[in-house]
Amino acid sequence: MKQFYSNFFKLSFALAGFALTSAQYSNGYIVSNEGNYGTPTGEISYIDVNNNITNNIYHLANNNEDLGDILQSIFFEGEKSYLVLNNSNKVVVANRASFVKSAVITSNIVQPRYTTIANGKIFTSNWGDYGNTTQFVSVHDANTYAYITSIPLSENPEEIITVNGKIYVNKSSYRAGNSIDVINPATNTIITTITLSSGLQSITVVGNEVFALCTGSAGSTIYKINTTTDTVSGSIANSTIVPPSQYDALKFSSEGNTLYIAGATSVYSLNTNLATFSSTPLFTTTASGNGGDFYGFAAIDGKIFQGNANNFGPNSTLNVYSQTGTLLNTFTTLVSSNNIYKNVFTPANLATSETKVNNSILIYPNPASDILYIKNADGAKFKIVDLSGRISKSGIYQNGIIVSDLNKGNYTIQILDKNFQKTEKFIIK
Repeated sequence: MKQFYSNFFKLSFALAGFALTSAQYSNGYIVSNEGNYGTPTGEISYIDVNNNITNNIYHLANNNEDLGDILQSIFFEGEKSYLVLNNSNKVVVANRASFVKSAVITSNIVQPRYTTIANGKIFTSNWGDYGNTTQFVSVHDANTYAYITSIPLSENPEEIITVNGKIYVNKSSYRAGNSIDVINPATNTIITTITLSSGLQSITVVGNEVFALCTGSAGSTIYKINTTTDTVSGSIANSTIVPPSQYDALKFSSEGNTLYIAGATSVYSLNTNLATFSSTPLFTTTASGNGGDFYGFAAIDGKIFQGNANNFGPNSTLNVYSQTGTLLNTFTTLVSSNNIYKNVFTPANLATSETKVNNSILIYPNPASDILYIKNADGAKFKIVDLSGRISKSGIYQNGIIVSDLNKGNYTIQILDKNFQKTEKFIIK
């Protein structure tokens, strides 16, 4: 797989007193890398629409600052991203496009898992102190980040989502529970509890319906929940689809009207009408021999993303498959890639001026043999990177770049000025 690793976007405009906030990581896929427990190695990878990957984007955006210990999940809302750091007991608020940090929420955050926003408030599921029955949902003001209150829970929580004006909390960590609490975000109170079968694994949203996966040694059951009545409106079971082991989970995702389940080396699918639940996999991957083949899993843009944790070593492998199991791309990400998100977003302050500048930056000729020119980029920094990620040439652009001394082949040029940035592929013939 052709991969491009770049530290080129690491900048600090000290004289101006601000960091680069242009949309460098907001037109592709975000990968959350959990990191090693007990170390501040949680990090983020970014894959753009041209399949170029940049690892350590939080470091690059924040002057090499460590993000934290165990990046559990990421939530996006408007121009902000909320980075949930489980073992650092904090939620980092960062710009959704640049990932420059703007705030850190620590008040009444204890072993956080997931977060959502409703009614102008941030709701975060927390395990609480280990060994104590202190699990809860913390509530903070979404504008000031001030602590408001906590909502006690009876079991350790996982996903927390906003649907149909209400909040739904998966109250079953490690398949130990069987219920979902429904919270009224106006009153910060639990209004009902939806009880399912044992082994609640995960929840996902399709439209205004919540789907829940319950699984164990006896098989798996999918439940459909009506969020108007907060009752189960349908279910279907399969006795042959089970978790890979007692300590390994099935993963649950959705796109459009299709639900996806992954475990061991197989990916299964079923329609949200729950008419059938086939035991025949959509496709099967080759076992890697490493633990955590589907540590990360997502269905996005008609593709299946598989995050292989590689025994929780220094790097993970992110495989991207078609719906029929054709391997489309492979990327090397960071420690324990656990979630993949689509992030396509244009900040309001960039929607006009910067877009116009970017659209006027042109490289020519392409293919090039002697000199590569960049229109409207005099004085901008440039960096030419080959397919292996090595920097072949860099400098300040003025009146063309001599490329006749470089080997023939495919390259990427990264162009950066304080008012714009652009990445383009080109060929030297």
